This record gives sequence, structure tokens and C-alpha cells, in this order.
Amino acid sequence: MSQVVYATVCPKPRIYGVALMFERDLLARHERLAHSSPAPASTPSRPVYDGLDMLATAVTDHPSVHEPPPSLLSGSPATFPSQTPAEASGFSEPFTGFAPAAYDGDDFTSFLDSIPLPSHPYSPSYQPLPLFPPFHFDAAPVYDAEKDAAAASSILPRHGTQIPSLQAEESTTPRLARQPKSSLSVTTQCRERIGALLAGYENVIPNPFIPSRHVLSRCLTGYLTGYHEHYPVLHMPTLNLDNKSLHLILSMATLGARYCREPDTSIALYQVAKAVTMEHIRREFQWTGPDSGFARNPRLASAAAREQDRLETLQALLMLTSVSSWHEHDPPYDESLYMRSYMETLLRQGGLNTLPAQDGTWESWVRSEEHKRTKLITLCYFNIQTIVFDVPPMILTEECTLDLPCTEKEWQATTATQWMDERSQTKREPKLQDALASLFTHSPDTKDRLESFTSLGGYVLIHAIIQNIWLMQKARRLPGFRGNSLSAAEVSSLELALERWCQCWELNRESSIDPFNPHGPISFTSTALLRLAYIRLNADFSSARRFQTWDPEQIARSLKDNLCVERSDRLTRAALHCAHALSTPIKLGINYVAHTQVVSWSLQYALCSLECAVLLAKWLQSATVATPSPSLTEQESKLLEFVIEMVMEARHGVSREWLLANNTRLSAIVTRLWARLFTADWIWELVELIGRSLNSYADIMEKEY
Repeated sequence: MSQVVYATVCPKPRIYGVALMFERDLLARHERLAHSSPAPASTPSRPVYDGLDMLATAVTDHPSVHEPPPSLLSGSPATFPSQTPAEASGFSEPFTGFAPAAYDGDDFTSFLDSIPLPSHPYSPSYQPLPLFPPFHFDAAPVYDAEKDAAAASSILPRHGTQIPSLQAEESTTPRLARQPKSSLSVTTQCRERIGALLAGYENVIPNPFIPSRHVLSRCLTGYLTGYHEHYPVLHMPTLNLDNKSLHLILSMATLGARYCREPDTSIALYQVAKAVTMEHIRREFQWTGPDSGFARNPRLASAAAREQDRLETLQALLMLTSVSSWHEHDPPYDESLYMRSYMETLLRQGGLNTLPAQDGTWESWVRSEEHKRTKLITLCYFNIQTIVFDVPPMILTEECTLDLPCTEKEWQATTATQWMDERSQTKREPKLQDALASLFTHSPDTKDRLESFTSLGGYVLIHAIIQNIWLMQKARRLPGFRGNSLSAAEVSSLELALERWCQCWELNRESSIDPFNPHGPISFTSTALLRLAYIRLNADFSSARRFQTWDPEQIARSLKDNLCVERSDRLTRAALHCAHALSTPIKLGINYVAHTQVVSWSLQYALCSLECAVLLAKWLQSATVATPSPSLTEQESKLLEFVIEMVMEARHGVSREWLLANNTRLSAIVTRLWARLFTADWIWELVELIGRSLNSYADIMEKEY
């Protein structure tokens, strides 16, 4: 697909154009995409390349081995075979869509200029991409349906290195940043209700901690503005705290206190919320005799009320698990591992694929969609724990036959009329299993082919693919298998599924590489998970990370000793993903991003970044030995030059000669740049652990010389 950017990069006197492009309406482009029929690709009048996507193409299209340019390892500017003087450096080819200017490979600034700066300090419209964004120095880029259709059928399926991006469409409608959600206020009556309900749990909490209503309001608002955007399981337009269960309100406040930077309040609330939730489960779901909770509690007399109570209990457990998973002691992470068994039990008791009946009203649809989202996001959270702690998933994707979630615009509709308007413009969501089958089978029959998915639907699907990769790699560890690498056929099948996922992501009208886009950060997080999937096709990180030790030195040593990579075209493409994930923070400034942006992103971004950092470091070690065998390919040499120039941009005063003095120095420096992102500011202890582990990994490499 054609590569796209949010901002036009203009000469310095035309800075206004940058800000203007940030305000372009992204949806207009997608509407044109949805209503335009593909046309045959026209042959360009001259060869054009799209930045590092050119490099990605070269990785696959030019398998021949070249001797590394002597000047690259000697510290002087690199030249490559069959290049004109104007193309002396690794990235001097002309780029698509921004003639007459061409990229000046001798000046790394021309690449950095292509990365858009934030339109205002709190909404940076950027995401580390595994490709160069295209440049355009004259007019705002206009979406070309013919060119995009051609790219979708050629570049993306063949190489799998280009993740979808969005191009601003010429429009008179300004693009609006995501507006702050309204606050959640706790009234005096609501707090009194909380106190009265807590009195019924004096057998487990004789002296419960109850914050003031102002503190509760602040914490619940923290939940709304922090956690809810990443895991939208509650329907905020119809949320009424007076109707919600005690354990759910306390769990929401526990999470929100973390986002409000009040860890002591969060820990105190966590102890109360956990005790209430576990006692509620004992009373209502573990004892079914005549004195059970259902028999004693008139509120739970009807089947619908019991099902709603089960849902809110599952949501409370999800939130408590979201707090305890990412801390060593306060609270201990192992509590999240036993709580997930209760989550699985509740899911299976209520029917994993069972949803409340709908009668066509908005209210019944909200109940059904909230159940669906909660179940699917819980499955994804199980998968996150698998990624982090290398524990088996509690429920396999193959067991789930639910439809994928709706669009975020439908979910955020504030009235029945608005919901009906949004609902009438969208197709019925496909079933999870049908969508997965479409990604893997690539049926030529358009009737059976997945055209697109919603933001949360794409998030569920990429988690399903990652779970599949984990299971396949674990099976390879059984006796009788030589190594744990996936076969070429398995990798090819998974790459095709990922490429098809990228195409569907691009066709989603709500997709964005801006974590602050109006439809939420889910599609932004999904692209980070896409990188993780590509990385795990090349290296089995699952058994090498040892996060359960909470010891950065043990984690670093395990990554050093238990993770091996071998140079190949596929590994070069994976390293390309990793290098580009670092390029945008370097442009904006590592310290700036670390202090102001990373804290707003999902923890999953940090998890993916750890694997990016280590894979790139291992590739650099193999690429910077004195006499690599076999010799570096042209594509490897270009990628190495790109990383060197990035580091020279981030580290003042260093030279190529110094960086290449041995085969660990460049790797160690790049690793420390990654580490800086996750040691400056953090909410979850696991994020800091990632930063410390990367620094320990760099220490190990530096000690080797």
C-alpha cells in the first residue's frame, strides 16, 4: 500500500504546512478508499522507491551477496555497488510522490526532516514505523486509489515489512484530536452507599479503607482517562455508578489511583477491592446451596441480574489483575496468576461464547456488546501474561466463536439515535474464527475474504496470531525436533497472515498511527504487536526473558545466553522493523519522549520494544564483526549505515570509526537508547524493569571488550 504521513514536510519558511497537515481529516481518505474500485496500476515514468521500503524490497529481490564496502567499516562514507555518485550513500534513491526533490543520502537530516514533529506538545502524531515515511516538499499529498490498490497487491504481500500507515486527505474538515473524557464524580450518596455495602464484608475487612469522595472521583477519572482507552470494556455513555457493584467500583478506583500517581492509595484500595471481590466470588459463585448468595440476595433473583453480576465480577478481576501483574511486591505479581484462574472459571460458567439476547434496542445491544468486549479483552489479557511470563494461555483462540467487536464510533455513541446512525453505516462484524481463516487461507473468493476489521477487532486478531506463534514454538521444544525454529512453510503462512492483517488494518476507517487519535490508541498498540509478531517469527523470545525473576541482571544474562539469531533475509527485515521503531524517538529526542509520551502508551508497547532492542542488538553484533561470513549483503550494509547515522544523531561527537571499533559497541549504545525510553517515567514497575534489563544487557556487551 502506498505509504502515507500525517504532515507535509516543507522547507523551513513554510512551517505552517506542517501544522496544517496535522489537521487533515483522515476519515475522508478512508471513505474514498471504501468507495473507489481498484484500477490497474499504471507504469511510472521513472523508477521510484519509498525510502526504507526500497530497502525492504531489496532484501527480498536481491538475494545475491556483496562484499561490504570497505569505507563502511573504515569509518568513511559508504558507497555500494552499481551506484552513481549521486547515490553514494545507502539511502540516496529518489522517493515516491515528492519530486522534484530527491533524498540526499549524504545528509541524514533529510531523513530526519521526513518524520513529523508533534502538532502540539501533548499529541504527537507519530508512531515508530518499519519504513521511511515519504517526503513531499510542495503540496499536500492526495490519496491515489489506483496507486494504493497496486501497492496493496504487490509490495505489502511480497515483503511483509511495511506496516499500514495513513495519509492525510485534502479536506476542508479539520482533524480533531481525541477530546478528554468527562470526569466520573462520586456523590455523597454514592460514597455512603459504598460504605454501607462494605459493612457487609466485615468478616474479611473489619476496618476497610474508604477514601473521601473527592479522592474516589479523582481515581475513577484516572481510570477513565488512563486504562479505559486501552481496554474499553465498560460502556461509558450509559455508566451509572449507583447501579454498579461494590467490587467493580473499588477495582476501577484501584487502577485509576495508579494513573493518578498515587501508589499508596492504589495499594490500600487494592487490598479492599481484592478481599471484597474474592469474598463475593465465594458467596455467589462457589456455593450453590440454599444459603448461597443467589438465594439470599433479591438483587440477583433473575437470570439477567445474575449474568450481569458475573460480568461485573469478571471485569473487577480483570482490573485487579491489571494492577497486580506488573509489580514484584506492591502488589505481588503472582496474585495475578492465581486470579486468572477465577477469570477463566467465570468465563466458562457463563458460557464463553454466550451473549445476552438482543431485542433490537440500544440498551440490549449495549449489554451484549459489553459482554462480548469483556470476554475478548480478557482472552487478550491472558495472552499478554503469556507474552510476559511465558505461561500457557488459559483459553485458546480456537475455543472462541464470538463475533468481533463493533467500531469505536458505535461504542462511543451517546444516544440511541446516534448509535442507529453509526450502525446503519457499518457491516455486520465477522466471527473471530471466520476472520482468522480469511487471514490464513487467502481465498480468491471475495465473498469469503475479510475486507477489514474494527480497531478492537484487529487487536484481537493480532493477539490470536501471536498466540499461534507461541504454541508452535513451544511444540518445537518437544523431543524429536531439531531446534525450536519454525519451518519455512510455517513462517511463510504466518507472514502471509500478517500481511493480510496489515491490509485490513489500512482499510479500517478508524485506524491510526497516532496514539492520541479520536478513536483511541488501540490501533496504535496493535501495530506494536505486529512488530512483535514479526520478531518472534525470527527468534523465540518466550523462554529467554525470565521476567518472573524481577532481576534485571538475570533477565539480561538469559537474553544473552538463550537467544540466538542467524543472519538471513528474514532477520534483516525483522531488524529493519526494530531500527525504525527507534527512529522517531530519536528525531523527537529520546529524553523528551521518555518524559512526556511513553507513560501514556500501553504497557504492551514497552514489552514489544524490549524484543525490538535485543533483536536489533544481536543483529548488529553479527553485522559488525571484522570479517563477517558470509559477507554483508547490500541490504545489510544499507541497514547498518542507517543505524550508524541514527546513533550519530542521538550521541553527539561520536564517529563511525569509534562505533565500529568492535562488534559490541554499536549494539550496546543502541540498547541504551532503548533503555532510556523506559527508565525516565513509569507507572508500572515492569516498565522500569524493562529499562533496567536493557541497561544490564548493554553492560554485558561492553564487558566483552
